[in-house]
Amino acid sequence: MSDTANIKIGACTVNYKSVDLGHTWGGVTFSYEPEYVDITADQYGNTPVDKALLGEVVTVVARLNESTVVNFSKAIPLSTLTSTTKTTFGKDAGARLGTTGGILILHPIVNGASKADDIILYKAVVSEAVEVEYTNEDERIIEVTFTALVDTTKATGSYLGLIGDSAS
Repeated sequence: MSDTANIKIGACTVNYKSVDLGHTWGGVTFSYEPEYVDITADQYGNTPVDKALLGEVVTVVARLNESTVVNFSKAIPLSTLTSTTKTTFGKDAGARLGTTGGILILHPIVNGASKADDIILYKAVVSEAVEVEYTNEDERIIEVTFTALVDTTKATGSYLGLIGDSAS
């Protein structure tokens, strides 16, 4: 049955590796993209008789409005935060992102303490280029794209994350 209480709006907090990344600007976008292959049989030509999952790509794009050294260290995945005032970056080719993965939690602010609508990625890594514009007119925004990697410590069907209350 339809219920207007299920129509929701509002911003969310972004927590990565137990760090609140602060205010966002322009929203946060969650994206789920499954990839399927058609299963066919000669008897039906090119008409699919089924589809099989090849993989799933989950991304979150967050535009961080707080331009801090800590947020830069989270946005540059292979960087090293040496203090709250300095992060260093520049690794050898071949450095793997999987070792930098951490829990990413999107929590709707209007929900208060309720975790009913949380989105949790178990092993999120920053996977896209980071560009920051320095202008006189606009806020300095750090746009970060997180991608969920498979967490092999979880059961099949739960490799990437969950939507809802993680305690239930």
